[in-house]
Parts: sequence; structure tokens; C-alpha cells
Amino acid sequence: MKVDRPIKLLMGITLSEMGGAQKVVYDLISSLPRSEYNITLITYPGGELIEWVRNLRFQKGIDVEIIGVPELRREISPINDILTFIKLYRIMRSNKYDIVHFHSSKMGILGRLAAYLAGVKNIYFTVHGWGINEYQPKWLQKLLGLAETLCGRKCTMCLCVSKYHRDIGIKMGWLSPEKSAVIYNGIDEAPTTVGKLRKELNIEDDVLIIGTTMRLREPKQPIYTIQVLNEILSKGYRAKLVIIGDGPLRDKCIETIDSLGISDHVFMLGTRTDTRELINDMDVVTLFSLWEGLPIVIIEAMFAGKPIVCSGVGGVPEIIDHGTDGLILDGFDIKNAADQLSVLLRDKDLRIKMGKAARQKAMGKFSKDRMVEEYEGVYRRNKNLW
Repeated sequence: MKVDRPIKLLMGITLSEMGGAQKVVYDLISSLPRSEYNITLITYPGGELIEWVRNLRFQKGIDVEIIGVPELRREISPINDILTFIKLYRIMRSNKYDIVHFHSSKMGILGRLAAYLAGVKNIYFTVHGWGINEYQPKWLQKLLGLAETLCGRKCTMCLCVSKYHRDIGIKMGWLSPEKSAVIYNGIDEAPTTVGKLRKELNIEDDVLIIGTTMRLREPKQPIYTIQVLNEILSKGYRAKLVIIGDGPLRDKCIETIDSLGISDHVFMLGTRTDTRELINDMDVVTLFSLWEGLPIVIIEAMFAGKPIVCSGVGGVPEIIDHGTDGLILDGFDIKNAADQLSVLLRDKDLRIKMGKAARQKAMGKFSKDRMVEEYEGVYRRNKNLW
């Protein structure tokens, strides 16, 4: 793309906590050509994403302006939402961005509407998972649906992380076929470090490690994961569960572990920056959720050559072929999940076979370079940059 000056790009996301959407935002910010883009990040102040972006100055010489909006909330909060909307409008009105690109539901709604009213010509939104689900009250589903419909009409393009989410959006009228597309998440190759996790936790080589990486809040199901491990232990397997991540369900997880008497078998490591190195030591990776977008942790496990056992929600069936590179489960039956995991735990050859298939697929479909190229391709095709 030949430009007379760098394109002013505003990247917005609700929270800066560690998560899949945040990793996508970071990869876009760190990978788009520095000479062609002048990038600003706007999000809630504090958190892992902001630290990652700040470190880019020292790692790659990339300077990114960071704007914190303290009023941003994941939950509906009328006063804070109005204040956030006003701030977003003023920021976009005064800075004259060429492109604004929003991620996550709250920022997606407030950001798109504010951008339209501020006169921004190029407005993009990535659907990492619709913020509307069956677990919400009907009135809230209708309200959010109306907001998505309105904002979808004001958007240049909506990019969905899976065909599943695009199909839902079209069916519900939240987006139109001609103004939407699918771009699968992508990540870098796996690091080669092996043995770090076992050494840190003093886990013997013949003890199986079941691992998961998740934010300890809904839609993730860490407590269910712990209950499944307990069932596996009752079958006589020598296994440990490693949970990487933090969040409001942490205390409840610890209570569950203590009540089941399995504290020697569960390690809660909190937030880690070396997660991908630790995944290399896991024998099986799990991800149990009520709903999902296109989970980065599953793609990380695939690159590491690990079989995955996960809930068949959201875009997961577009990543995993049941029985080939992992196992997809319906519902939250503890015994069934333990039985399915046990199939992998007792058959090393099957774990290796599935892991190899997962890695081969990841390298072909879920690379970071492919993802960044597709996003920039969307930007390039737009003829209204100035």
C-alpha cells in the first residue's frame, strides 16, 4: 500500500486482561508495517495487553499511543457507558483517525456508534464471540440485539473469527453478508522449550499432565475441569491438573479443590507470560466453556502438538476434527468427560497421533502471518482512506 503518510489506526478493546481477543490485538499492533501505520490503542487502563504493547518500544522500537478509559466496563453500567461513549466520540472527533478497529462486545457497540457520529469513514469490528447468549435475560438479549443491528449498519466491515459467528450474525440481522467476512485467529510457531513445567512443579516423567489456560470467569468452566480431574483420579490414573490463568472464580476453584481433597494434584499458576513454553510439557490440553469465539488456547495447543479435549461451542468445531486431532464434548457430564480424557491418558500412541495431526493443521490454517495478512488485506481493499 503506497501512502503519503502513515495511516492513523485506532485499535480499541474493552479490557486489557490476558485473553484471546487481546492477543489478536497485540499481534496486529506488533505486526502491521511500522512505516505505514501510526497506531493508537484505547482500552481500560492497566492489564497485560497494555504491558505487552508498552514493551514493544524496547523489543521492536514500536511506539504506540495508549489511551486509558477508566469508565469502560464489561458489564452494562449506564453512567459509565455514557461517559465512555462521550470520551470515545471526543477522541475520535479530535484525532481524525483513518481507520478504527474495535474488538469485544462493549467496545464494539460504543466504539462503532461513536465513530460513526464522529465522522470516521472506515469502521471495523472483529466479532470474537457475540456478547448475546441464552444465559442472559430475554430483555437484555433483545436490547443488545438491537444495539448490534444498529451498529452493524454503521460499520464498514464486520470480521468474524469463525463461520459459526458470521452465520449467527446474518441470521439474527446483526450484520449483512456483503459487509462481513471470516478471518480465523492465528499465532506464531510454538517455542521449543521442554521440561520447564515439570521441573518447576517437580512432576515425575511418568505422571500425566492435563493442562488448561483460561480466564477464571464465565464462560470458562474451571470448577467443572477440577471435578473432571477428581473423577479421573478415582479411576486410578496418576495425573496432575495445571490451570494457567486468573480471575474472579479463583477462590471458588480453591474451595472446590480443598473440598475434594485433591490439593496435591492441582496446580493453579495464575497469569503467566510463558504459557506456551509450559504447554509443551502437557500431555492433554482441555478447554471447557459455556460459549466461545475461536479460542487461542486451542490453537496454542495444536502448534505444540497436543491433543485437545474441549466443549463443542462457538467456532471450536471449525478448529478440531473430533477423533482426528482432539475430542469434542457436548454438555458438562463429569463422568463422560473423564471417560473421554481417559481414552487419551491411557494411550500414548493415540496422543502422539492426534497431536501431530493438530500441529499440521495449525501450521496450515492458523499462522499469525496469515491472520495479519488477511486483516491488512481488508484495510487495503477500502477505497475511503482519505
